[in-house]
Amino acid sequence: MFINSAIAQEVAAATAPAVSEGNGMRVLLQLAIIFVIFYIFLIRPQQKRMKAHEKMLNDIEKGATVIVGGIEGTVSKVLNDRELIVKIADGVEVKVLRGYISQVVSEMDILDEKSQPKKK
Repeated sequence: MFINSAIAQEVAAATAPAVSEGNGMRVLLQLAIIFVIFYIFLIRPQQKRMKAHEKMLNDIEKGATVIVGGIEGTVSKVLNDRELIVKIADGVEVKVLRGYISQVVSEMDILDEKSQPKKK
């Protein structure tokens, strides 16, 4: 019983193709190609979005219309690099951290909304 399994192992080892240096390089090349594809389609666009959002947050000034947690308001005062005072209604002002602003509404967006006919 042990002899038969030993002979089977020898036969299997003799008939198995030898691993060459080319196969190892081929695997590394395939991994490198996969990494490049991930970088181009996933990592790079995400980095661009993060930089654009950070630039948008840094460019906020007094009078800008912003959206914070679904509430639209106007920046009435910039306290420091981190905090803003946002007016959300007459007589209602809230202190907001700059990082929580999701969008700065440009004047073009406001004009586009006004020019569209209202639906009933």
